[in-house]
Amino acid sequence: MVIQQDKIEHWAFGFVLSLFAIIDPLFIFFGLTFGVGKEIYDHFYGRGWNMNDLVATSIGAFTAMVFLVVAIT
Repeated sequence: MVIQQDKIEHWAFGFVLSLFAIIDPLFIFFGLTFGVGKEIYDHFYGRGWNMNDLVATSIGAFTAMVFLVVAIT
């Protein structure tokens, strides 16, 4: 199974943006917010809503959350 470059980029953005929670815990939602905002933008101005992109971004954000919990404890 080959993962598309686009999905890797979505995962990376979700991960990196959610890592900003190191600065302030409210930033943990940056990755998810970015993912939803990007898909809304794509719905109106791009190629349309892509649930797989949103899932990839969400998985990246969730991975960052797990990473932060493990790193802090």
